[in-house]
Amino acid sequence: MTRVFIRDGYHCGQHDIVAEEYVEQFEATVLFGRTHETGLLNHAWINAKLRLFLLSGATGIGKTALLRHWLHTLQKKHWHDAEAVFFWSFYPPDLTQPLQDPVEEFFRHALYWFGGEESANVPNLLQGEHLATLIQAHHTLLILDGLETLQFKTGSAVNQVGDPRLNRLLERLAEHNHGLCVVVSRAPLQLNVEAEGIQRHELEKLPVDAAAAYLSYKGVQGDTDKLRQIAVDYGQNPLTLNLLGGYLSVWHSGNWLQMEKIPVLMDQHADGRQARRILVANASKLHGKPGESILYLLSLLYRPIHQDTLETLLGNPRVRLRLPFGWFGKFQQDHYAHVIGKFQHLGQRKRQETLQQLQTLGLLEQSEHCLALPQWVREAYQRQLRFDLPVTWKETNQRLMSFFKALPKTSMTDDLSSITPLILTHKSVKVAEPFNKWLPAPPETHALPLITAEITAVEPVSTDTNVQQPAIPAPPAAPPITLAPSDNKPIFDRTDLNNMLELMTQLTRYQNTLHTLQIRTKKYQRHIKQLDKEVQVIT
Repeated sequence: MTRVFIRDGYHCGQHDIVAEEYVEQFEATVLFGRTHETGLLNHAWINAKLRLFLLSGATGIGKTALLRHWLHTLQKKHWHDAEAVFFWSFYPPDLTQPLQDPVEEFFRHALYWFGGEESANVPNLLQGEHLATLIQAHHTLLILDGLETLQFKTGSAVNQVGDPRLNRLLERLAEHNHGLCVVVSRAPLQLNVEAEGIQRHELEKLPVDAAAAYLSYKGVQGDTDKLRQIAVDYGQNPLTLNLLGGYLSVWHSGNWLQMEKIPVLMDQHADGRQARRILVANASKLHGKPGESILYLLSLLYRPIHQDTLETLLGNPRVRLRLPFGWFGKFQQDHYAHVIGKFQHLGQRKRQETLQQLQTLGLLEQSEHCLALPQWVREAYQRQLRFDLPVTWKETNQRLMSFFKALPKTSMTDDLSSITPLILTHKSVKVAEPFNKWLPAPPETHALPLITAEITAVEPVSTDTNVQQPAIPAPPAAPPITLAPSDNKPIFDRTDLNNMLELMTQLTRYQNTLHTLQIRTKKYQRHIKQLDKEVQVIT
C-alpha cells in the first residue's frame, strides 16, 4: 500500500494519509492546456534514467495546479507501484506561530516520516546525506514546491539554494535514485552537479485555444474568436484568466463587454499588471463588505487555517462587537470591530456564501475545510491593512497572537507523534546501492556431516528349485557417497542476490511502461474511432 505525506497550501498543515483516500477527500483540479507537461511528468516517473525533474515558471503560470492534477492522475493509476509519496511546500512560517527555519522544519518531518525517531536525531550536518539514503531505499516520489523562497536572488550563486543540507540532498538524488524527485520554483534552479538523470522544463503561458476554453469554463460569455482575443490581451496567464473570469462571472453575469470597467494602472511594474488591475476592480466591489473583512483577517495567516479554527477565532456570530465612537459621534473607521466585525457578526449561511463568492472570484483557495489566500492576494491585502489601517493591523495581530498562544502546544506546532514512520509499515523495501552494507552478516557455514552408504552383494533368486545356479561373485564395495557440497561456499552469494533485485526492479519498470502503453493505445483507438465518424459524416 502506498503511503502519502502532504504538506502544502492544499491542506491544513501536514497530512499523513493513505493514498486511496487522497482523491476521495480532495477534489481534482481542472486543468487546461497542460497535456504536454503532464506527459513529461509521467515519462519522467516511469523512466529509470531520470532521477530529478526541475520545473520552473513565473508567478501564476500554474505550477502547483499542474502538480495537484498530476498527483490525482497517478493515484488513479495506483501510483505506478510507488511505495511512498512525499509532497512538501516551503511556504513561510506563520506570524502566529513560533519562528522556524523552513528547511529545518522540512528535514525534521521528512527524517521522522522516512526513518523514525532515530533518523530525526541525526546531526544537522548529516541530515541531507541521511535523508537521501532513506529516500533511495524506497521507490519514492518526492515533490518539493516553492523553492524560490530559499534561492539566492543576486550574486555569484544566483538561483542556487542557500542551505547546504538541501543542496546535498538534491545532489545525491541526482546521482542515484530509484524513484523521482520533482523540484518546483519560479526561477530555474541551479545545482552544483550535472548528471544525465536531470531534466529541466520551464512552464510557459497557455495555448490560445486552451486559454479561451478556460474563460468559457469560468463563465465568460462570447464566441470562440472573441474569447481567443481576450485571452491574448491578458497574456494567456492562468492566474489572470482565473481572476478575469471570476470578476465577469460574479459581478457582470459573464458579460465580456463589462471589461471596460476594469481600471487602468499606470505604474512602472509591468510584471503582473493585468492581475493587479482585476484585483483593484474586485477591491472596489468588495469595499465595506464582509468579504473584505475576511480577506484582511486571512492576509495575516501565511498557512492554511481549518474552518473550525476560524469559527473558534471569530467567536459566536450572534454576538455583535461594540463599535467605538469618535469625536462628533462618528464611527472610528480604523478599528478591529469596524473592519473585521462585518464578517464576524454574520450567520453560518452568510459566511459560507461569502467564502464561496471569494473562491469564485479567485481570491480564496478552499479545499474541504481548509482556507488560504494565494500569495499575491495575501501580500496585497496585508500591505493595505498595514499602511492604511495601522490600528486595526496592530489589534488583529494581538488577537491572533493571544488566540494561538492559548491553544495546546500540539495544536500550535506540527506534532510528530501523529505521524507513523514509513519504516514501520514498509519493512521490505528496494534498497539503494551499495547493497552490501544494508545486508546483515551471513551466518557461519559449517560443513555438513558426511553421509556414507555401503552397497552389499545380492544373490539372485531362482524360480526353478531343481536347477542349481552358479554363484555370482559380489561386486567390489562402492566408494562412500558424499552428500555434502565439495566446497564450503553457499549456493547463493550476495552478488546473485543483488542481480536478482536488479532484475525485479527492471521487471517492475517494464510492467509500468507496458501499462502506460496500454492506456495510450486505448486513447489513440478512441481518437481513431472519432475521426472515422467525422469522415463518414463529411462524406
